[in-house]
Amino acid sequence: MAVDAGIEQDAGLVDAGLPKGPFDAGAQPTGPVRGELTYWQLDLPVGIIPKIGEAGVLVGPDGTLVVIDVGNSNHDDEVRAAVRELNTQWLTPARGYPRSRGALEVDWVVLSHFHADHIGAFEGLTTTDPLTITGGVVHRGFVDVGGATNASDFTALCNKLRGALATKNVSLCTASPESACTISARAPATGCPGLLRGDLSRTDDDAMMDPSFIPLGDGARLELLGVNGSALQGRTVVAGPSFGVTDTNEENGRSVVGLVRHGAFRFLFAGDLSGSGAAGEPDVESFIVSSNAATLGTLGVDIAHANHHARKTSSNQNWVRAAAPSDGRARNVIAGINTAYVNSPHQETLDAWLTGNRLGDGRFVVTKRAPAAGTSPLLVDVNGRLVFQTVQGGDGYWVQSRAFPSVRR
Repeated sequence: MAVDAGIEQDAGLVDAGLPKGPFDAGAQPTGPVRGELTYWQLDLPVGIIPKIGEAGVLVGPDGTLVVIDVGNSNHDDEVRAAVRELNTQWLTPARGYPRSRGALEVDWVVLSHFHADHIGAFEGLTTTDPLTITGGVVHRGFVDVGGATNASDFTALCNKLRGALATKNVSLCTASPESACTISARAPATGCPGLLRGDLSRTDDDAMMDPSFIPLGDGARLELLGVNGSALQGRTVVAGPSFGVTDTNEENGRSVVGLVRHGAFRFLFAGDLSGSGAAGEPDVESFIVSSNAATLGTLGVDIAHANHHARKTSSNQNWVRAAAPSDGRARNVIAGINTAYVNSPHQETLDAWLTGNRLGDGRFVVTKRAPAAGTSPLLVDVNGRLVFQTVQGGDGYWVQSRAFPSVRR
């Protein structure tokens, strides 16, 4: 408890959440606002030949633009369009941002893991009418590859980040030697030193071994909590239980875990991180939250991104308890789903988050409710782009048309 309080006080907060005066969310925003944090969970189409896919775009208070996953090979147009809209219509000097940005300028790309529905569009986005990536491409590393990794997409990504985009390659885990750009050899990770590089936009602090983060402006940042089954414990990277490379959910278990902070506000995401503990579904969720208990504190987060498109392989009781304690405070859960993710969100996942008064008057909000999915009065199907944005420097936030105070306010 004392550790939790100390960490919150370092951020100018306390876990008890003393009131700071009347909270006024103001008018519902229509796009990014200078000084606030904005996230778009993109609505990705299924296509003629149904394809699953997920992608999100995070905009920092100063306009720093981070793409988190890029969807499948037929989703590059949607990601490109969202980036262009942000740069040309919203992140402009006329709206208070510091400079004019290139139409397809992206500061960072974070790829949670190597499944096609998360990396498939990368080749298209960096080849034809390409994104201009000014910071880097953060990924789990060319390690522990195997049959669960999508061969063609992995090869294309690996070749690009070792070739034309070599200077943008931010590989969090390493092997000796690293994998060739194929899935024929596992290349077991020897460690994940990329979790301890401090500010990823600089190199002069790498030797200090501080936890890695991407600065988002005005003190906001995207912190890395774990990857490839390893987790931060303070300033130490600790390897979790070992697991294989052949099952789909073993690749999911290697997902990048990130925590976004802006003032009192917290947003937790972890790709398709697995947690059921069933055969081929390693319980990495429990290891990550136990390792980062001090970081998450006793209040958890304001918004949690449901892992694995809200499927029952994830959102286990330890993960849910850490992110959303049963205290009646308002929280929200979001999920990126298109209709090819049949059964998403699973009823088991809805039940895990929506029982025990974990979300207070919050909701479980999805881009799409897939066929045969679970049901709940608290499930909101946006049927399109899902948006959240902070208010008053993180004192509160909007999710679609509903406003909430941050739990640490």
